[in-house]
Amino acid sequence: MGTKVVEIQDQTSRLTGLQLFIVFIGLNLALLISFLDATSVSTALPDIAAELKAGNSISWTGTSFLVANTGFQIITARLSDIFGRKVVLIGALALFGFGDLLCGFAKSEAWLYACRAIAGIGGGGINSLTMIILSDIVSIDKRAKYQGLLGISIALGSGIGPLIGGALSERATWRWTFWFTVPLTIVTIVLIWFLLPLKHVTGGVKEKLLKIDWLGSMLSLAAIVLILVPISGGGSLYGWASPTFLALLITGTFLAVVFLAVESKCARLPIMPLHIFRVPTVSLILLQTFFVGMIFYGGTFFTPIYLQNVLGYSPIMSGVIILPLVLTQVFSTSGVGFIVQMTDRLKPCIIAGFGIWLAGQAAQTVFGRNTHVGVIVGVLFVQGVGVGATLQIRTAISLVLAQASAEPIDRAVVTGTRNFARTSGGALGLAASNAILNNLFRKNLPASLPDDLRSSLLESVSNIPPDLDPAMREAILSAYNDALHWVFVYFAPVIGVCFLLCFFMKDQRLKSLNRPKESSNEKSLPSSPDSVSLSGDETAFSSRTTTITIPTNESRPSSRPQL
Repeated sequence: MGTKVVEIQDQTSRLTGLQLFIVFIGLNLALLISFLDATSVSTALPDIAAELKAGNSISWTGTSFLVANTGFQIITARLSDIFGRKVVLIGALALFGFGDLLCGFAKSEAWLYACRAIAGIGGGGINSLTMIILSDIVSIDKRAKYQGLLGISIALGSGIGPLIGGALSERATWRWTFWFTVPLTIVTIVLIWFLLPLKHVTGGVKEKLLKIDWLGSMLSLAAIVLILVPISGGGSLYGWASPTFLALLITGTFLAVVFLAVESKCARLPIMPLHIFRVPTVSLILLQTFFVGMIFYGGTFFTPIYLQNVLGYSPIMSGVIILPLVLTQVFSTSGVGFIVQMTDRLKPCIIAGFGIWLAGQAAQTVFGRNTHVGVIVGVLFVQGVGVGATLQIRTAISLVLAQASAEPIDRAVVTGTRNFARTSGGALGLAASNAILNNLFRKNLPASLPDDLRSSLLESVSNIPPDLDPAMREAILSAYNDALHWVFVYFAPVIGVCFLLCFFMKDQRLKSLNRPKESSNEKSLPSSPDSVSLSGDETAFSSRTTTITIPTNESRPSSRPQL
């Protein structure tokens, strides 16, 4: 039987003391600015839509970012195996900063969406590489603590982003919601460049280029775009049963199936190895992560829109009202980490977290035109506790996936796949939410509205004329609130699914995850025609090469550690 041999250099480089602290600060800063950028734009959207005359398509500011972010999560993970973690992370940061810089100069909606996609590509690389590099510099028995701290950066970035965006939009210009991340990105690049001591990956450029899964990468990107674009525009840009909608969706689904076939049978070094899905717990966690992404990004995007467009709060005040969601996330994340460390159990905390989040999300469905700010703050407080608790799931996911993958070659791609699940859920959730809002708002608008005013309102609800009859103004805002209500209703059962999935997971204990693997000079999978040989031990500092022998016509071995 013929084989294909692919060599991937082990980039493990354990750090301690001050060097670890400084590098970890750099990784936190990279992750923080990525999530700041993803969320700060939300409170500036009404101003952006008004100046660029973007109308309801303004949601593509978030969708284009998430689509690109999603598509490149798994690609950059594998590229870091081929070209090296450090160079790929610096490239992602540079692309991210460049995209945001161009967004600030946008003169049209198309310009803005294209540049948001560029920033999204960089953001996808940042999100994957920070987690991957953490696994390179920190041993597995300490990784849970550091991943929990990274979770705090995610919570802070997601929470204070809307406040920063609102302040910049109101006090300066919405363009600064993009520009303010550029100097932070430059500082992060300098930190990573000089202080991250990850090894240089040997090999010529041609040799490295040949290792890239070009076909799989192109198929995955095409499938993601062709599936998400029609879902986002369905009912507004074109009908749900229109030839355009059906053609795009069917083509995207077909390409997704072809992508899976290529990854299973053809790719020399697949960007998404399908064998990682063979462990039931891993599949459940990835599915749950997908649903979490749908709600996490959707809630971050649409809650500020409710506060500004329905209740009339300023961008700054909108950010202030959202602060309880942020603060409780941070404290809840830290508290759950302590509880897990003390009890050595993950499942009870995950169940409790999703249960609390479900209660908060269900309560949000009562938000209306006259909801008191105290009620809103209370609901967001409850949501923050639940969201913060479930952020620890990311720690559990990373540990479970790392142990479930028998080949160390997969450490980077399983992290990328985890992030891919979250952001693909976010992109799909944002597209679906936008479709619900646009279609119901169009349907709910009073029939007596003049056509020109109706068209203007469909572009942006903030286009209500100041001299409009108060009764008609209230009818328009009620129509918008009713449409947004169903977006919040849609979120609740999705969180309910996440809650139910918890009960099908094994109650994994941290000590079993942290147990070191047997140390030997050569490790291999159980008896199988496929072999994986490793030179050296994971904790060594010397440069090593992992040689993976992959059969030409057979899939990888099915035997995996049971979780």
